[in-house]
Amino acid sequence: NYPSLRMSSDELRVAELRSLISAHLTPYYDTHFNLLRWLQGQPGLSIEKVAYRLRHHLLFRASSWDVDSVHQKQRGYHPVHKYWSGSRCGPSDVIPNCIVHVEHSGKIDFDGILDNYSITEVMKARIYDTEEMLADVMQMEKETGLQSFVIYVMDVDGLEYSKKLIDLVLGPLRSLSEFMADHYAELIKFFVIVNAPSWMYTLWTMIKPLLPERTRQKVRIPSTSNWREEIHCIMDPSICPVFWNDENHSEFGFPMERPPKVPRLEITEPADNLGKVCVKAGQVYWMEYSLQKGDAISFYVKGNGNIGFTIVRVENEEEDDAFAMRQIFPLFPWMPDTRVPIEDTVIVPETGVYRVWFSNSRAWWSSLTIQHNIKVIKSQLTD
Repeated sequence: NYPSLRMSSDELRVAELRSLISAHLTPYYDTHFNLLRWLQGQPGLSIEKVAYRLRHHLLFRASSWDVDSVHQKQRGYHPVHKYWSGSRCGPSDVIPNCIVHVEHSGKIDFDGILDNYSITEVMKARIYDTEEMLADVMQMEKETGLQSFVIYVMDVDGLEYSKKLIDLVLGPLRSLSEFMADHYAELIKFFVIVNAPSWMYTLWTMIKPLLPERTRQKVRIPSTSNWREEIHCIMDPSICPVFWNDENHSEFGFPMERPPKVPRLEITEPADNLGKVCVKAGQVYWMEYSLQKGDAISFYVKGNGNIGFTIVRVENEEEDDAFAMRQIFPLFPWMPDTRVPIEDTVIVPETGVYRVWFSNSRAWWSSLTIQHNIKVIKSQLTD
């Protein structure tokens, strides 16, 4: 008897998807389960549309952020890490093939972070944690041959119900979570909210319609009075944070510290000589530059409403779909009117035409005013 060489349905679909995006796959990311996650996360889409979304993610990974290598860094290289602390606890040991992360959501000084760092800088810091999750999941899959997941526990002790919280959830945090959902399909098995106050259900009712259906189905909120017992069904007590212990519980043994507050710094004054662009509702605006390898684009950008932004390499002059173009700076479909402008410098990897993309595509009625200072710094490289 010969072993069957017949491919399973999943293997056939993964092979077809791989053939559609092979030009953009890297050896690091090219695994069966990484591609399968994209198929699982888009069940109603044709494989061509799944390939379009995955290709966009792979272009993001190849941007100046060099996403494939981020997990190799030591946490703490970005200043935001100090205030949005690490969440990795370890394998569940209760639910098979799952790694648990616990975030101190209620103690994170979101206001302080957003007063001092732009949305793009916060995301640059957070990418480390998400890539750490992905790397751990990939390693578990390599060892077991089975698809693995992350269980993401959010400890909301300390949250206060207020208009500021609602604005935070519907603005910056929604932008960050949508960005993660766009790029990390089916990595999370469950979101578990613990230490929830009674008003959490009111907030959940408000947020729920804004979330994708698959995300809504993954949210679990244990009872407010008995969550410490219920958490045993998700993770072994040895990997539960020690600060969950109280007068009735002493079994939680994982050393974790809650994040500190962010020092209040002076607000930076806007840069002088800012250019101004007005983008009508539902429209985008391009700025084009012919650059040489090694040139740098330095930019300062802020808007008075939701703004989309990226810098891309133009390979076809007629191409106008930023989501399908090579990203030099990662594409953010939308960010709320941020307190801190987007500031960064990116080096051009090769000679060619590059475009800065501004988007007001989420707006129905309101125009978007963008203030910017974009400078080209010529390369000092010589052949």
